[in-house]
Amino acid sequence: MTAAQITRHAPLFRNLARREVRQRYKGSVLGLAWALVTPAIMVGAYSVVFKFLLKIEIPNYALFLFVGLTVWTFFMGGAQVAARSLVGNASLVTKVSFPRQIVPLAAITGNGFTAAAMLAVALPLCVLLTEGARLPLVLLPVLIVLLAAFTIGFGLLVAALNVYFRDVEHILGAVAMPWIFLSPVFYSFDTVPGGAGREWAIDLLHYANPIAPFILTVQDTLFWGRWPALGDVVYSVVAAAVVLGVGWWAFRRLEPEMAVEL
Repeated sequence: MTAAQITRHAPLFRNLARREVRQRYKGSVLGLAWALVTPAIMVGAYSVVFKFLLKIEIPNYALFLFVGLTVWTFFMGGAQVAARSLVGNASLVTKVSFPRQIVPLAAITGNGFTAAAMLAVALPLCVLLTEGARLPLVLLPVLIVLLAAFTIGFGLLVAALNVYFRDVEHILGAVAMPWIFLSPVFYSFDTVPGGAGREWAIDLLHYANPIAPFILTVQDTLFWGRWPALGDVVYSVVAAAVVLGVGWWAFRRLEPEMAVEL
């Protein structure tokens, strides 16, 4: 998309993003509050399992879990709504000429309101309840931009593929649950039960899972109050650039025949 195209189609983007948010909470009494109610229920349930039953020794565990869920909600929630966005807007895609990237980008932006609401709660709580340094928080906006770039690239890829292979959104839904348990959302790698003596397994969970370094860097700056590991930051920069580039390239390659497939 060129700058002229972005300006020309900005109203369409805003309307699609607004509709994504409205449809998600349409007719509900609590409305956008569900963006916090649902994660709060998850935090309560998983805190019982991981903190009290599995004895994960992390201070302020519920807040630690909430921070991890914020990152996960932005990434996986964005990927899932992007995957079905083009198929769900088939009538628009087939009848109107505009850059098709707008549709999944608007869906990801709409989902971003949920993650933003969670972050707005997590940030002051972390400042008030945790004992780490506050200076590393200056890096948080950069980490959010990297996470957004990674999510956009992945979202564009699955959105384009789902037009041609409708199983993609179902595969994504099926892998979401095991994927989150393989990610450092419910635990930190140094508190994994049975991790001692199996450093190779921890390294595999750390570096073979592309979302793990993004979660760790946000946890480090926001929850632990420390500068994130340089390796995780470099990994996030490279992963964000590569995935965004691949996603954008794949979408452009598959875009010409989308209207026909839909």
